Amino acid sequence: MMVNVGDSRKCPECKTLGCVVWVSFDKKTMGVQCSRSHREATRPASQFGATVVPSTKNRKNVVFLTAVG
Repeated sequence: MMVNVGDSRKCPECKTLGCVVWVSFDKKTMGVQCSRSHREATRPASQFGATVVPSTKNRKNVVFLTAVG
């Protein structure tokens, strides 16, 4: 399947239509920008921190990297 910047694709998180803003050179990965609000990703566990707290911030126009297909 051929994907180009500007194409519409489903957001991998909320399944609404988003816009392709980046395609890798090998055409196997794409960046899909979603206009809805999404919660920020949690930080990975740190060897220096005691606990990991999920973020409560919401952001619009988040870009998700996903496989083409």
